[in-house]
Amino acid sequence: MSCPALKAPLDGRKFGSKYLVDHEVHFTCNPGFRLVGPSSVVCLHNGTWTGAEPHCTDISECSSQLCQNGGTCVEGVNQYKCICPPGRTGSRCQQQAQTAAPERVVGDPAFSRAPRCAQVERTRQCSCEAGFQLSGVAGDSVCQDVNECELYGQEARPRLCMHACVNTPGSYRCACPSGYRTLQDGKSCEDVDECVSPQHLCPRGTTCVNTGGSFQCVSPACPEASSNVSYVKTSPFQCERNPCPMDSRPCRLLPKTISFHYLSLPSNLTTPIALFRVATASAPGRPGPNSLRFGIVGGNGRGHFVMQRADRQTGELILVQTLEGPQTLEVDVDMSEYLDRSFQANHLSKVTIFVSPYDF
Repeated sequence: MSCPALKAPLDGRKFGSKYLVDHEVHFTCNPGFRLVGPSSVVCLHNGTWTGAEPHCTDISECSSQLCQNGGTCVEGVNQYKCICPPGRTGSRCQQQAQTAAPERVVGDPAFSRAPRCAQVERTRQCSCEAGFQLSGVAGDSVCQDVNECELYGQEARPRLCMHACVNTPGSYRCACPSGYRTLQDGKSCEDVDECVSPQHLCPRGTTCVNTGGSFQCVSPACPEASSNVSYVKTSPFQCERNPCPMDSRPCRLLPKTISFHYLSLPSNLTTPIALFRVATASAPGRPGPNSLRFGIVGGNGRGHFVMQRADRQTGELILVQTLEGPQTLEVDVDMSEYLDRSFQANHLSKVTIFVSPYDF
């Protein structure tokens, strides 16, 4: 038994190409559009889907509150621009502006200097050293510092620094936010992995997880025992259910394994992108499942993700909506095993995603 074929919504995408019973199909919309209708449907035994095909509708960019930290959104043609308040910068005002160097003042020994002049026949010619430009009238001219950060901060100009540009007399330097180091090119930033530090950053019993510009101390815990169900920790990031009594169907329906996964992502990743894979493998001498089902069963970020089958044994967690940091998202992914349409076991993967406030 199968269900009718489904098409991707106009201005959107469809994930899933199999229309057999119990198969899922997921939908998402392109940037600038929102989904009206279900984000996923399942093929039922009667040959129908659990919901109607959704469609994508145009939305105002500014209505999504894309500008952060008090920024004002200005609409354009198929685009928007954020006007940031003092102290904020970035395409969405998501970054704290680097402390500026002192303002250039005429007469300041650092940012303004006397020109080098020479009398050539009857004409007095003056020049400035690199990084300064001549200003003023003849006889009262001064070499004023060129603010490269201001000059190249304008639209359509090349970007001088990955993060922040600091003007200096006659030149500039690039600065990186806390938790990052400047690379040898003097412009790029690289995350510092605090977890490899010889210092013990996390309390005993917890594990250090490196994140963009920082770190987290995590302590994955197995579910507490209840009635005839209990779990045992088999590794720092995995729990396994103890054998169930023969007559306990509720016990067998609970996850056989629970694994914990931690991902660190920059802001504004181009989507869709695969973040995480879950797969099954048969134990030696035992027949493996001949059918798998994948789904998202919990967490606070379900609308940002879909599950997609990568191959017969593997499912992928796909990020379909751009993420802005800093924020932490959790998504619970379920993989159920079937043998000849008979339920065997399911496995729960609890994925925690730390989103950096920066896009690098």
